[in-house]
Amino acid sequence: MSEWTPEQSSDLYRVKDWGAGYFSVSTDGTLLVHPRLSKGAAIDLPRLAGELERRGLRRPILIRFSDILATSIEGLARCFENAIAEHEYPGRWRGVYPIKVNQQAQVVEEIIEFGAPWGVGLEAGSKPELLIALALLDTPDALLICNGYKDRAYLETALLAQRLGRNPIIVIDRYREIDLAVKAAAALGIRPRLGLRARLSSVGAGRWVESSGYGSKFGLSADELVSAIDRLRSEDMLDCVELLHFHIGSQITTIRAHKEALREAMRIYVGLHRLGADSLHLLDVGGGLGVDYIGAGTDDPSSMNYSQQEYANDVIFAAQQTCSEASVPAPDIITESGRAMVAYHSILVFDVIGVNRDHSPRELEPCGPADHSVLHSLAETVGNIALSNLSESYHDLVHDRDEAASLFSLGYLDLQGRAKSERLFHSGCLRIGRILEQLGEAPEEFEDLQRLLTDTYFGNFSIFQSAPDAWAVKQVFPVMPIHRLDEEPTRRGIVADLTCDSDGRIDHFIGDGEEQPTVRLHSWNGAPYLLAVFLVGAYQEILGDLHNLFGDTDAVHVRLDGNEGYAIEHLVEGDGVTEVLAYVQYDRRILTERVRKMTEQALRRGHITFEESALLRKRYDQGLADYTYLLHDEN
Repeated sequence: MSEWTPEQSSDLYRVKDWGAGYFSVSTDGTLLVHPRLSKGAAIDLPRLAGELERRGLRRPILIRFSDILATSIEGLARCFENAIAEHEYPGRWRGVYPIKVNQQAQVVEEIIEFGAPWGVGLEAGSKPELLIALALLDTPDALLICNGYKDRAYLETALLAQRLGRNPIIVIDRYREIDLAVKAAAALGIRPRLGLRARLSSVGAGRWVESSGYGSKFGLSADELVSAIDRLRSEDMLDCVELLHFHIGSQITTIRAHKEALREAMRIYVGLHRLGADSLHLLDVGGGLGVDYIGAGTDDPSSMNYSQQEYANDVIFAAQQTCSEASVPAPDIITESGRAMVAYHSILVFDVIGVNRDHSPRELEPCGPADHSVLHSLAETVGNIALSNLSESYHDLVHDRDEAASLFSLGYLDLQGRAKSERLFHSGCLRIGRILEQLGEAPEEFEDLQRLLTDTYFGNFSIFQSAPDAWAVKQVFPVMPIHRLDEEPTRRGIVADLTCDSDGRIDHFIGDGEEQPTVRLHSWNGAPYLLAVFLVGAYQEILGDLHNLFGDTDAVHVRLDGNEGYAIEHLVEGDGVTEVLAYVQYDRRILTERVRKMTEQALRRGHITFEESALLRKRYDQGLADYTYLLHDEN
């Protein structure tokens, strides 16, 4: 009987560190989801996955927990409420959600619903996003922040939104946009509500640090800000300036970067007031509020060294202190913290469909007189491996393996001999690996050996579609099994996807204080084994691509129903093969007709039977209608 406990699994996968209270391990060894933290019922994730399958849904599946979305929004609002109360700040928090973070219709609709009590608005960074926001955002007094490149049509749409009772604020991201805004407003006879985006010298911290500072793509320099005030004054539109905006990047890992940016931005805010912009009453601090994907509490690119409450405290304190010293009215605070709002609420669940694993060690193969001397040398090294000579033995194994490969290439070793050399080398590596496991952490010189002994777990998903940041920027997402957590995971592995790309794998995992190249997993014997990637709600869906033509997965929105159970609010079917082919301009009818003609030609030539031709056409038509991922009966 194993002495392994679910609590040990929780510690191993560091669930309490990254889970923010939303996840735990049950006494039965399953992963539990707590959508309302301690205030509501828990949902057994593997049980939910099984019940979704019985409803006819297919894995891989993206499960969105609506209540986590609601709790995340409320949590951010409460942090600012606390900070405002503590500092007796006269302004208020007016959060907006940047649509670009997750543009899925159901997600945006739920954010509007759950954000309504807090007056949460939307931020649009493009014309299509503006059209979404204009149609959906009906929360009274909620702001519609209009960012991004703008043309006349964009500006006119934003201005006319005022006629519908919306509250659009057009942010001048580039100096040239002032002319466009002035002309569009004059033509329509509508007084615009304007914001000015400042290009700060302060820079962010983390993966996107280069997008901030003087090299920032958007924003007005100090000289352009002064010129903008003069220009708008000359047009009798200075009273239209209501907002100052800045942005120093996404996933800011250190609170110091926020503090430095806030200090500079508040000096600009005061300076604009002193230039006569008396209507300025909103400060948009942009995005950048991080998510601690690995629960380390550090400035690692996948972590952050501050809390949401600390962030809110620093924003309010900076605004309060600067405005008080300058005798300038304190602004309402706008945040665009999309990542913090949506990251936690989405989980990708998928099946393991195969494992390339190191075989169990065989008996040491004896070498006979006919075997080459390099094989005798390998066998001798393997037989003498001990704690006292691990390093020397490993170096000898590597030398003799490489020597055997050279001898094979030169014709002095046959294929059977080459195969035997690999078996001997592998046996030696396994013996060294077992000793190293008993020692704990392996010395750096055995790093290559650890990679050789790592299993590859193949998952029924596409990293490029469902977790592209894990590939593109080496973002570390929590990855773990969602059941069998009362069993000790005895294998070390990486997770590979279905694509035929060598980069289609996850090989960066949460470790104890630092990232690890492998994750502990259970042995797999063909029975269902479910893994999940967590915190994929921000950016991953919209950044996903069609590598190898793997499309969107099935997705569901799950809500607690108030009776210790759950309800499925939305079901979004994933892409079928026909839909994906249409994205790249293939017509199903043309493809089907071409295959039919080829089949007829093969029949006439006697290359295929009538029964085989019928089966081929059936499979072809079925394939066009199927999910782009593997079906369970094919695993």
